[in-house]
Amino acid sequence: MNLLLDCGNTRLKWAISDPLSIGTGRHMVEKGVVDYESESLAVWANRLNSQGLKWLQYSSVISPEQEAQVLAALAPLGLKSSRFAVTAQAGKLHNLYATQETLGVDRWAAAIGAWGLVGQSCLVIGAGTATTVDLIESTAADTAVYRGGLILPGIALMLQSLHQRAARLPLAEGRYCASPAVADNTHDAMTSGAIEATCGAIERMGKRLPEDAPWLLTGGNAPLLQQALADRVRVIDDLVLAGLALDLDQR
Repeated sequence: MNLLLDCGNTRLKWAISDPLSIGTGRHMVEKGVVDYESESLAVWANRLNSQGLKWLQYSSVISPEQEAQVLAALAPLGLKSSRFAVTAQAGKLHNLYATQETLGVDRWAAAIGAWGLVGQSCLVIGAGTATTVDLIESTAADTAVYRGGLILPGIALMLQSLHQRAARLPLAEGRYCASPAVADNTHDAMTSGAIEATCGAIERMGKRLPEDAPWLLTGGNAPLLQQALADRVRVIDDLVLAGLALDLDQR
């Protein structure tokens, strides 16, 4: 069994993957979320001790100090480990990003997971601290290119920025007012504005693909965006973890 970690800015997502079941859609034996508090990490790592784990594959966008804390908690398990990195190619997915040294590992892992899942041109939307909107295009029957896309502030960052830079605006805790409703108070207007602005960027990027290309949505803010995008998106909670599993299997 392999342990997969998606070390994001606000939480650590993990999964135990059976390498013999990659490609079946049922390779995630167990998965969950843990915070970065040392006590929580220790309890979590201790519980993993009985899982028969052999290998650790992890992606990280957190600070070196936080990353060291996570690895220290797992050290007693004695796992062989690899830190996921951006590459020029993963299987039959080719990376066309011009500055690959600056490409977030979570974006590349999600792209690998998306391509492995749908095997066709698609939009990959990561809704976290930042929102990313990335484009994968099929180039032949079983090959594709990752072209990059958009990075914009996440919903919470948009609302925090408005509150911090506009003296009379609150830190919004409103609800999203879906059409034909119109926000009639400031909290709802700010929340709805942030969500609609994000969805506008997603929809404009989506026009670069065929109409039937799937849009895959992942990340902590996925439920907020799903309200507005509705049936146009397919929510995949563990897209980054799926990419890590596929990358490990392709080595």
